[in-house]
Amino acid sequence: MKKKLVPAFLILMALAFVYLRVQQMRGKPEGVVMRVGSAQVRVEIADTAEKQQQGLSDRATLPENQGMYFPMVSTARHTFWMNRMHFPLDIIWIREEKIVDISENVPYPLEGETPIAVSPKEPADAVLEVNADFTEKYNIKIGDNARI
Repeated sequence: MKKKLVPAFLILMALAFVYLRVQQMRGKPEGVVMRVGSAQVRVEIADTAEKQQQGLSDRATLPENQGMYFPMVSTARHTFWMNRMHFPLDIIWIREEKIVDISENVPYPLEGETPIAVSPKEPADAVLEVNADFTEKYNIKIGDNARI
């Protein structure tokens, strides 16, 4: 009888652990935390050509304090456009973990409009897209640190 209780107890404990872990993970956004100036933002990393091309397009919204981080393969004045976007963005241009430019409140195209394209004034090796007004709300400025 004792031999049967030990495996049953271990199985029960394993199930309880799995249940608690699932409950703990529920509601937590996925991604990596990035520090931008004095703010923190949870980011998805667009680390493939496909993810970079898709970006935040076709999404209805972006939760507060979340964004998408684009590590680029070269340092250049990359161009981003608002194709199939449904909400405005702040686009933060980064080089060597420092903000080199900010494109604030970049509008999304209304039906029938051509999406606008934006480029930084300075070359960048990474880009962070966040909800419009993020940089104003958190007083993010050129020269601030931006690192994962």
